[in-house]
Amino acid sequence: ISTMTNNHIPPDVRLRNLFEKGSAVDVHKNIPIRRYFRSCQELIRMAGVYFDEKNFENSYVFYAKFIVLSFEKLKTHPEFNNVPASEKLANKRSLKIAFERAEKLKPALKKKYEEEYKIYLANKKKQEILAKQEEEKRKKTEENERIRKEEEKKKEEEEQMNAFVREQKRKELELERLAIEAEFAEKAKIDDDVPLVPTRRSPAFSCFHQNIIIYMTSSCTPAIPTYDRALKPVDLTDHYKTQEPNAPPQNNQYGLRTILSPADLPQKFMALVHTNTARNIETCGVLFGKLANEVFVLTHVLIPHQKGAPDSCDTTREEDMWDFQDQYNGICLGWIHTHPSQTAFLSSVDMHTHYPYQCLMPESVAIVCSGKFNETGYFMLDPGRGMNEIGNCRKHGFHPHPTTPPLFESCDHVKTSTAHSIQLIDWR
Repeated sequence: ISTMTNNHIPPDVRLRNLFEKGSAVDVHKNIPIRRYFRSCQELIRMAGVYFDEKNFENSYVFYAKFIVLSFEKLKTHPEFNNVPASEKLANKRSLKIAFERAEKLKPALKKKYEEEYKIYLANKKKQEILAKQEEEKRKKTEENERIRKEEEKKKEEEEQMNAFVREQKRKELELERLAIEAEFAEKAKIDDDVPLVPTRRSPAFSCFHQNIIIYMTSSCTPAIPTYDRALKPVDLTDHYKTQEPNAPPQNNQYGLRTILSPADLPQKFMALVHTNTARNIETCGVLFGKLANEVFVLTHVLIPHQKGAPDSCDTTREEDMWDFQDQYNGICLGWIHTHPSQTAFLSSVDMHTHYPYQCLMPESVAIVCSGKFNETGYFMLDPGRGMNEIGNCRKHGFHPHPTTPPLFESCDHVKTSTAHSIQLIDWR
C-alpha cells in the first residue's frame, strides 16, 4: 500500500479510503467455497505478518479484506451451506480477532495520519509564504522597471522639449538679426557716402545666412520614440510532493512487492518430476514463502497428491495441503507446473487456475517449465484486461480467449536469486 502522495488528504477521509481499499473483494461462484475459506486464513496470516513488522497500513487492509469477505461476501456463495460447521466456527473465531485488531489499528493509523497532515499543512503554509514573497518580489521588480521606463521617457521628452525651445529661441534671434540688418540697409540708402553697414555682405555672413535659409526649409522635428508598456505576466506554479520516509521502492510496472525466487528452482523441480515429463504427463506444485521487509522469498514447493495428463493436472486431498500451510505458517505465492511437450505459456485452463491466486494475492506467480523446449516462464494475468476477462468467464476446460494481445504476461516483479535455495516436498 503506497501512501507517498496521500498526506494532503484529511486523516478521517484517508482512513476511510484505506478501509474501502480493503473492501474491494468479491466472490465468484465458479471458485469452490472451500478455497475461499482457506484464502481467508491466508489473509489473517498476512495481516499478522504486517502487524508484527509494524506495517500497520497493509495489516489494516488485509484485516479489512478478511472482515468483508468472511462477514458479508461468503454468504452469497451458493456452496456456503455445504461448508462444515467446524470450518465456519474457526472462521468466526478469526473474525473476532480481525475485528479487535482492526479497531486497535484505527487510532494508531489516525494518529499517524494526523501528524502527517499537520506536517503537510505546515509545509504548505511555508510554501504559500514563500510563493507570496516571490510574487511580491516579482511585482516590486516590475514596478521598479515600470518607474525606470517612465523616468527614461520623461527625461527624453524633457530633452526634446528643451531642444525645441532652444531652436525656437535661435529662430527668434535670427529674425531679430535680419530685422536689424534690414534697418541698417535702409539707412545706408540715405547716405551713400557713409554707409552704416556694408552694402555687400561678406562671404562669411552670406554663407551663414544661406545656411539659415537651408535649415529653415529642410529641417524637421525628430519623431518621438514610442514604448510598449505591456508587461508579460509571469506564471509561478509550485509543485509540492510529499513522500513516505520509509516506503520501500517497488521497481516494476504495477508497483508490486518483489518475489525472490531461487535461481535453481526450475532445475530442481524438473529433476524431481522428470519421470512424469518423460511420459508426457504434467506435474504441478504450490509455491510457499515468507514476507520480510516488503519482499517475498520463495522457500518451499509442495507437490501435492494429483492426477496428471498430457495437458492438465488436478490436485487432490487439498485439505492435507492446507494443513501443511498451517503447520509451516507460510504464505501461498502461486504455483508451478510443467508443459512436457509444449512451450512455456498459460493455456485457458492455466489462466483459470491462476485467477484465484492472483485475485487474493496480486503478486502471485505462475511458473511454467517446458520439458521439450527447455524454457521457463514466470507469468501473471494482465491486472486489468486479463483479470476482468477470466473473472467474468464461466466456461470450463479448454476454450478460446483473446490472444492479441494475450491475457497473461511475464512478471517483472519476480527476481531470481542465488542467495538461497528451495526446499521441495513431494507427496505423490
